[in-house]
Amino acid sequence: MTLPPIPGVNSDSAATELVRTPERLSGNAQAGTHRIGAALDPSAAEDDWGRPPGEERPYPVVLVHGTLGDRESVWTKAVPALRAAGHRIFRLNYGELPALPRLYGLADIGESARELADFVDRVLADTGATKVDLVGHSQGGMLPHYYLKYLGGASKVRHVVGIAPSNHGVTVEGLTALVRQAPGVRGVVEEQMLFRVSPAFTQLLHDSDFVRELVAPGDTVDGVRYTVIWSTRDELVQPPRSQELAATRPGHLATNLRLQSLDPGNRATHLAMPYDPVVLRETLKALAG
Repeated sequence: MTLPPIPGVNSDSAATELVRTPERLSGNAQAGTHRIGAALDPSAAEDDWGRPPGEERPYPVVLVHGTLGDRESVWTKAVPALRAAGHRIFRLNYGELPALPRLYGLADIGESARELADFVDRVLADTGATKVDLVGHSQGGMLPHYYLKYLGGASKVRHVVGIAPSNHGVTVEGLTALVRQAPGVRGVVEEQMLFRVSPAFTQLLHDSDFVRELVAPGDTVDGVRYTVIWSTRDELVQPPRSQELAATRPGHLATNLRLQSLDPGNRATHLAMPYDPVVLRETLKALAG
């Protein structure tokens, strides 16, 4: 696939790119700092296996990272906040390709959804819970929808919280921006190689066969609650409002939260969203509901 020439990151306006460059650099720096911190802290990998949930928080929380993310660094802020609120936490890495070890979220998304399905079954067996809550960032917010619709996940999930989720796909420009900004990735492999070898990169495109299959039954399924938290400053999922979910049928519960409506001065970009205090506050509120 030939990558298109783009003037900034993914905008036709050089002025817009210049104005928003500092906030993007800040978001990238946050993600990079947390990646380094997680690598240096062995406790960052510890989940709550063998610890059944309490009566007040009966549903374990499964955290699902996004494309090129990982189970430790993406959730360094979320894990302590969730545990402090009494939740049991479980995280997985998914979508690793043999050709690109330790880079996650790159494999066929349907296969990654099966990895999620197997992981949820392990969590339910370990905890004795009847259902889990899923919290996902980026592709990790999109991935559960395939699991719910096509892999029997609806009976095992109570609530899906999507943080900057790619629910309806992304543009080529958005994926290019991700490769250019994800900490450490550009130095490992050229972005063109990722487009050639990663099934997920093709499937994530908004006009792909995978996205058409994903959205064909509607956004929501029976028995599952949905919360989406999105930012107008998202540079990867374009347009940002495409992250929102619409209730497929009466009685379905889908809440869409625009970050800037909650905090008008907030400039959190895509990579910064999992670390943002307002995002974490709203995630806790959603799970408490």
